[in-house]
Amino acid sequence: MVIGGLSLLKILRILLAILTGSFALYGMLADDFTYVPLMLLFMGGMILIMGIEEYKNNKKVLASLLIAVCLFIFYTSFETMLRW
Repeated sequence: MVIGGLSLLKILRILLAILTGSFALYGMLADDFTYVPLMLLFMGGMILIMGIEEYKNNKKVLASLLIAVCLFIFYTSFETMLRW
């Protein structure tokens, strides 16, 4: 689906990038790292979408690498949430 020339995946990637950056900036400025698991979750989602986009562009090796990184970030995020 295309909205105003932007695909839905691109809009979602931009939204997740803004959320990731917002949580990272808050953590740095407030010196409060309680929201790091959420930041990692949004970053993993952003990297997953990047992997899907690369897969659609027939760049299978890069897509596989991005999805593997995404899975590692999701694991780290959930592991951190369990210790939260």
